Amino acid sequence: MLHQLRKKIVQTLWESYRTASPDMRLIDAALKPKGIDQPPLDHFAVIDLPGPHTGIPILKEIFAATGYVSQGQGYLPDKQNDFHWLAESGCQEQRALDVLPQVVVADFRLDEMPADIRVIIEQYSSQAAPAPLDQIRRLSRQAASGDLSAVSSCADLVLNYLTGRSWTFPTIREFHMVREFNELLAWVLVFGRRPNHFTLSVHLMSVFPDLAEFHRFIHEEVSLPLNHEGGVMKGGRTSGIAQGSTTGLARTIRLADGEVSIPAGFVEFVWRYPVSSGRAPVLWGDYFTGFIAQHADRVIESLYLLPDHA
Repeated sequence: MLHQLRKKIVQTLWESYRTASPDMRLIDAALKPKGIDQPPLDHFAVIDLPGPHTGIPILKEIFAATGYVSQGQGYLPDKQNDFHWLAESGCQEQRALDVLPQVVVADFRLDEMPADIRVIIEQYSSQAAPAPLDQIRRLSRQAASGDLSAVSSCADLVLNYLTGRSWTFPTIREFHMVREFNELLAWVLVFGRRPNHFTLSVHLMSVFPDLAEFHRFIHEEVSLPLNHEGGVMKGGRTSGIAQGSTTGLARTIRLADGEVSIPAGFVEFVWRYPVSSGRAPVLWGDYFTGFIAQHADRVIESLYLLPDHA
């Protein structure tokens, strides 16, 4: 029953993202004629501000309560950004197509920020109320024992925590100060911990022979701009994973005292290579399942790159 809880949380987050993402709506429409109604998902990302009741420790606790298990971690020094990734318990021996996407959780190192930026971040993150961890754990235990009502109640608590900010909007001056120091941090200050991207598992789509062909499809058939930072293709066979992404489409967001234009999210694509050439990969564990920090460093810049940068 915990799988049902995880599935409900992920599907709700995915549908919300899918509905709100102009990029994803265009990709969906172009995939349908190819026979792909539900593209396989690789991972999604949730970034939080660091604070007394926010950040990686809280996010990891929430997902651990639903049956996600830590798999690894990395660091993006230019962005003062720590990240961890988690996968479903027992997924190694499941079919890759049956496993829910991994979740990447991240926050920032306060002690590496200048004093004026640290003051702004602490001012807003301190507004966040504690996450209802005890309730989530209790309801997860009830869900694991077969309580369907607990599945619904627990999912509602988790989704409520993951779908926005727990702090007020910053001022335009604060936003620009933070953005000048760290554009990713400024994005999180505005949008909060809502999933900033979902990632499609292109290697599990039989209609594409490789990621380069999928990039051609995105560029020529869907007519979406691609992130060129570090090259359109980040990684390759020797890395175990190749990645690419769209650049964000800007939205006007009203802050505390005015408006700014900032992309709301993007779509990522990955091609995971088999870890062994001995047999055709079928199981989740047959593929490289980790992340490469230097690739993630460039991909996440899609959150604030506009198409004219590409």
